[in-house]
Amino acid sequence: MNNLLAPVIPAENVLSDKFRVHLVQSDGLEPALRARRDYVLLAPVSSYVGEGVYAIFDGFGVPELFRVTPEFGKGLRLFRDNKHCQEYVLTLEKFEECVVGFVVADIKVKDERFLREAAH
Repeated sequence: MNNLLAPVIPAENVLSDKFRVHLVQSDGLEPALRARRDYVLLAPVSSYVGEGVYAIFDGFGVPELFRVTPEFGKGLRLFRDNKHCQEYVLTLEKFEECVVGFVVADIKVKDERFLREAAH
């Protein structure tokens, strides 16, 4: 969705309370997103909005991140970059029961010191 001619999005939009920051918990999307180091900005969604990375809640713990693409004739394919992680195919209905967010931005931490100090 990169369009060089699109208008600039104001920083205030990124800081909107419509989004929430989510810590990347697992190594499923490494090296693109590092576990317990990087964050993503999530837009709450309850349905499929197109190919991308989604937060999926399995009923335990915290939502996990998956890449989601259509699997024609079968539903939606949920997978991760880490080949050791299991892949799933869900019907649209099943997907809508467990999806909680769509990743709109990656937050790649460059220097953790400042984030750690912000808590004090």
